[in-house]
Amino acid sequence: MRQTCEIIADLKDGKEVPYDELKMACLVQSSIIFFYKQDTKAFLKGGFSADLKKRMEYSDPETSSQEMGTPSWYWKAIKADPLKWLSASDIPGTDEWKKIHAVGNKLLAKFTSDSAER
Repeated sequence: MRQTCEIIADLKDGKEVPYDELKMACLVQSSIIFFYKQDTKAFLKGGFSADLKKRMEYSDPETSSQEMGTPSWYWKAIKADPLKWLSASDIPGTDEWKKIHAVGNKLLAKFTSDSAER
């Protein structure tokens, strides 16, 4: 599969993208949003966790830029084949995803039934 950034570039250029590529690129983008939210929380909190994030994720000039707000994990995510960057538990239909999804559904059913009884 192509790199996530290639898939997104084709979408932005108005080109047709195969459904499987589109689906995987969307999953990568969803993960990226989650990681950015985590980074933002750490930076807003400040202190040691913010300093550690800067040192760990913004120190490689080849793959990151503090000025542009680009951490190394973002560079790696968009430059990778989505099937290689995502874990098996992030890809719907895999055995790992089915296991985690089933556990999540059980927890949700438990929570919603408990709250409905109150």
